[in-house]
Amino acid sequence: MNVVRLDRASSAPTCSEQIILGMAQLSPFGVSEQWLLRHCGDRHWSLIADAIGSSMAFRDDDGHPVYAAFCATSVRFQGIAVLGETALTTSAIFQVAPQRVGSTHTVIGANGVLATVQMITCFLRHDERGSNRSLLRSNLRGLEDLPKPPQTFLAFSEASRKFARDARAELKAAPIFDYTPNPTLDFNAVGLLYFPTFSQIAELAAPTQGVERRDVVYLGNVDLGESVSVSKSGRRLLLHVGPRLIGVVESH
Repeated sequence: MNVVRLDRASSAPTCSEQIILGMAQLSPFGVSEQWLLRHCGDRHWSLIADAIGSSMAFRDDDGHPVYAAFCATSVRFQGIAVLGETALTTSAIFQVAPQRVGSTHTVIGANGVLATVQMITCFLRHDERGSNRSLLRSNLRGLEDLPKPPQTFLAFSEASRKFARDARAELKAAPIFDYTPNPTLDFNAVGLLYFPTFSQIAELAAPTQGVERRDVVYLGNVDLGESVSVSKSGRRLLLHVGPRLIGVVESH
């Protein structure tokens, strides 16, 4: 792995890495969406840890474990990926708002850009009950020096907020698909439904031949054993657990 970090005083904290695109990184339709989300999510966490001089096991001032929980992601695919090709991935993080961090990621192959990803996280922790239904807002020190994002990223942030507002205003329609997340496959190390699973559920509910773009807004989480129902509203898929809206996915 070849990693380059730039001076925070002159630029956003960044890193770059060369990766050989193998079976894990590719699908029949190009760069694997599930691999890309997991890879970029890990880089997002790593850059936050690097920015605050911490390990990836974040804690607040009271010692509670804190998680960088995803609020929104946007993935765009372009170009043709070749098995065995060497690609360069570059990443940078920004402070979108107090206690809200954004990142951009670009995968570049021999013939140009293969994929781009935008991500936004806030910081949450479990309460004393430990339920994923009742996560609490939290804070992480050391983010104040992060640079502001470019205007295009702020536009993505605002569009995601509108996306969520519009979805919450919609009446719940009849489900087209139900899915019970698998404890060993769909949850992460701290017991939360892992954010790439939202895209996976959308793909299972409405299969595609690969997407050019997928936008996801994350509005909640689930406990082990709960089922997610998916309903459709135009291009959007609404993910509910009972009456609770936990996510909105739009695919192109």
